[in-house]
Amino acid sequence: MVQRPTTRRRQGGFTLLLAMGVVTMVTLAVLLSYGVVSREAEVQGDGRRYKEAYFAAEAGLAEGREAMRIRLGTDQTYSGVLAVLPVVNEPGLNGGDRPFLEVLEGPGGAGTWNSLAIVEEDLAPAERQSPTGEAFAAFPLQENVRYRVFARDDEDPVDPTDPTPANQGIRDTNKQVWLIAVGEVVGPANSRPTRAVIHALITNENAPAVTRPGSGSDSGGPEGTHDSGEEEPIDVENEVVVLSSTP
Repeated sequence: MVQRPTTRRRQGGFTLLLAMGVVTMVTLAVLLSYGVVSREAEVQGDGRRYKEAYFAAEAGLAEGREAMRIRLGTDQTYSGVLAVLPVVNEPGLNGGDRPFLEVLEGPGGAGTWNSLAIVEEDLAPAERQSPTGEAFAAFPLQENVRYRVFARDDEDPVDPTDPTPANQGIRDTNKQVWLIAVGEVVGPANSRPTRAVIHALITNENAPAVTRPGSGSDSGGPEGTHDSGEEEPIDVENEVVVLSSTP
């Protein structure tokens, strides 16, 4: 005699299947939420690291601009500065006829990075506390943030004083050069770094000194710059011309 399942048994089996289905759906929902949260955390982390790299590049660009200004002195072009900067010959930085030049050498010399790490001992007392006077418990030391700065001549006319093609990459004739700053945040071992690159075209604003011809006999003021109102002859390429000192 075959025993048929009762109604209670059929209801118990359906409840078990329903419970297993609910557990499966909840598990899938949890896994999906975990994946979304993980991706969101990665995106936010990448954004934070990129901002750190960008600010490092900005700091390097400002420092490089000041270094170029100091090295320039009173020169009218950047040729003298470009001639003394070390040439960078690394993968991805081979500039060809217009080479990349290291503006700010790192602690290890040319080809090394400058660190943007914060040294707590160098901070002013006001930087170690909040506006309300509460001391900070810790600081973001930024030990993994660094930068490099390069200079590169722009496309300008050939220098007539040195028309050698091989030297045109370091001969500036239009008083403008490119500054390229690279900021980098180094991640854990075997991970890719996050980089930001900023470039700016800087211009030399040193103007040549212009003097006005004055009278040599009726001089007044420093170095005979007093205008006597008389016409003064000067010799220009073996020809004597007369410049009128009155408008």
